[in-house]
Amino acid sequence: MNSLFPFIDKVEHLRESDSRMAQLIERFGYIERNTHRPLFEALVESIVSQQVASASAERTMRKIAGAVGGSVVPATIASLGREGLRKCGVAARKAEWIVSAAERFETGGFGEEELRELSNEEVVDRLTSLGGVGRWTAEMLLMFSLGREDVLPTGDLGLRKALTVLYGERKLTTKRWAHYRRLFGPYCSIASFYLWAYANNLPKKMAEVTIRPLAFGRLKDRRIAYDYYPTSRGEMLVASTCKGVCRVAFADDREEALDELRAEFRGATFEQRKEECHKQLVRSMERKSATDLTLYLQGTPFERKVWREVVRIPYGITASYADIAARTGYTKAYRSVGNAVGANPVAIVIPCHRIIHADGTLGDYNAGAEKKHTLLEREREINTLIL
Repeated sequence: MNSLFPFIDKVEHLRESDSRMAQLIERFGYIERNTHRPLFEALVESIVSQQVASASAERTMRKIAGAVGGSVVPATIASLGREGLRKCGVAARKAEWIVSAAERFETGGFGEEELRELSNEEVVDRLTSLGGVGRWTAEMLLMFSLGREDVLPTGDLGLRKALTVLYGERKLTTKRWAHYRRLFGPYCSIASFYLWAYANNLPKKMAEVTIRPLAFGRLKDRRIAYDYYPTSRGEMLVASTCKGVCRVAFADDREEALDELRAEFRGATFEQRKEECHKQLVRSMERKSATDLTLYLQGTPFERKVWREVVRIPYGITASYADIAARTGYTKAYRSVGNAVGANPVAIVIPCHRIIHADGTLGDYNAGAEKKHTLLEREREINTLIL
């Protein structure tokens, strides 16, 4: 049956537990999932579906259902046998696994009453003793047939991608998975539904932004190329040294934007011309490509550390100053983080507009509060997540 899962009180628990999960809940609303599929039928389908196209698996399952009068249960499958399954289009090895599973189910140990008494890990151990059932399959059965609410499938590629982007994870270690189990528990299954929804809205290729230090005073070539580029967010000034892009700023007032560039790079020679690195950055900013970008920026090591964390705030998501402070390892350095954010020389690509106060108020922004509000509203309205 199709049931509302999770229930509202459990969603609210997740909403209160983590600000980024709260934003996913706000975005996707209450998610419905079929969480009480008959265990054996779901097991058969999972085996049939392995390494075949979904349309082909669906055809095979329809044939199996037709061959057993619509009742895909251990007794009918055992009676159908290996040859009967083969006639339905099931590969020989899979037919062997399915019939063996039917026989095991018939002899006991897999009834819902029996499994209800077992922990998640005990159920996984029992299910993976069946041929053709690995840990991921067992965890899917836990969630979608047995209705277990606290399952976080660590081997699931969609979850890995969602956590990597949403929380800026560099590497999902065993320790980090344990962190997310604590964060989402005891409703990890429900959190997984939102993470899958998020992953399905992410592009196949994500642009990587690398920030490197720029010692401008040591450069032999102190020319800076700059130009103005129309974008969906307004006109932008993009500037670069011989190393690469060094500044991106709103250019609603061209002279003011240029004066700020000159003030940052005293002693430079400024030449108005377009560069390929400018165009690549603008294409990425406008979500027309997922080209990896490297920025060469002046600033202190602490400022660059903050900027690297800000880059990891994904499109459509906000973070607090406290969140960024914690991620830099300076938990109480809110003010220093705020100063570093204010010194950000690359608008949009280093998305400091996505940093707000913990109470939800917007806070300061170099281009003004109205611009910040407009940018955040725009990102909330766009469904395709790119940056």
